[in-house]
Amino acid sequence: MKHVEIYTRPGCGYCDHAKSYLDSKNVNYIEHDVYHQPGAFEQMSERTHNRTYPQVFINNVNVGGFVELVKLNLDDFS
Repeated sequence: MKHVEIYTRPGCGYCDHAKSYLDSKNVNYIEHDVYHQPGAFEQMSERTHNRTYPQVFINNVNVGGFVELVKLNLDDFS
């Protein structure tokens, strides 16, 4: 099983799409909401220099955002 994390912010359509996509593939993930979780933005900034949302990590590797996520084959993640 892969370890998936996603950094999100409220009102982000791409964040909602990414979470829905992961849900549709039955992929469990940890969500870090940078507005509601103290320190999440700083943690994201330390892990990546990107300032766009979402930021998706698989096994501690930043794979990018929603567009990059859908390009991956997630069928073997369960």
